[in-house]
Amino acid sequence: MKRFVAMSLAVLSFNSAFAQSEGEVSKLGPVPSNEELIQMQELQTQSFKNPLTDALTWGSCTYAIRVPDKVTRGTIALTFDDGPNPQTTPIILDVLKKHDAKAVFFVLGGKIAGNENLIRRILKEGHHIANHSYNHPNFHTLSDVNAKNQIYQTDKLLRQFTTPKFLRYPYGNSTCAANEYAESIGYNIVGWNIDTCDWAFANTGTVSEKSNKTCQAPASLRSDYAGYVNHVVSQTNGGVLLMHDIHMNTAKSLDRLMTKLEQQGYRFVDLADKNIFPHLNAN
Repeated sequence: MKRFVAMSLAVLSFNSAFAQSEGEVSKLGPVPSNEELIQMQELQTQSFKNPLTDALTWGSCTYAIRVPDKVTRGTIALTFDDGPNPQTTPIILDVLKKHDAKAVFFVLGGKIAGNENLIRRILKEGHHIANHSYNHPNFHTLSDVNAKNQIYQTDKLLRQFTTPKFLRYPYGNSTCAANEYAESIGYNIVGWNIDTCDWAFANTGTVSEKSNKTCQAPASLRSDYAGYVNHVVSQTNGGVLLMHDIHMNTAKSLDRLMTKLEQQGYRFVDLADKNIFPHLNAN
């Protein structure tokens, strides 16, 4: 009982502090540039060798990088983070239409203004938009109030278009308080099965020695993004793919990648499909 009362008081204190921050978008700061996002991703991914092992070691509240359902062999769910981007997202949408595939776009709240028509196109073509925070911070460095505000401000913007269902943390770095808040307003938190390492291919089309410590691309595939992803997918037999719709190399490689996967018998599925992802879509 004492523990319950203490937890209840903590939640009330948290909600009271957050109420004072609602509407304070200016305090969240600007959205990083694509180049800054690549640098930040490189630093984050090099901070742990095995994210799944670390997640188990540090506890489920610390990293939200997993998918609660087992991989259904031969199926692939496509997800794109950090957009929308007016140069690259339309290319990706065209490719998805060509392959009659649906995807989830985890968008940054700070990128919605000026890209409203692109958000509408994503939804009109049968895809989902989801919450990826306001400006891509590392949630491990945020106060509980600021972490909650990152989710809240983006949620408020997304609800102008639809009711968002999924949330993915930048770098998969979560906190217990943020998880509790996200779930309380209806979000299902989702990670990924395969990090396609597209950020490492983004600048030059070739993975550097430094980045390859994380990506571990075979020498023959270090300049072949589609080939690399195909190689990684073969090790898991499918799953949720993590990509970013801000990289031109990703956009230009997607058609070839999807074609290669289709030729090997993979089919593209919707992350919201309860038959494929029953635990993720339990709520």
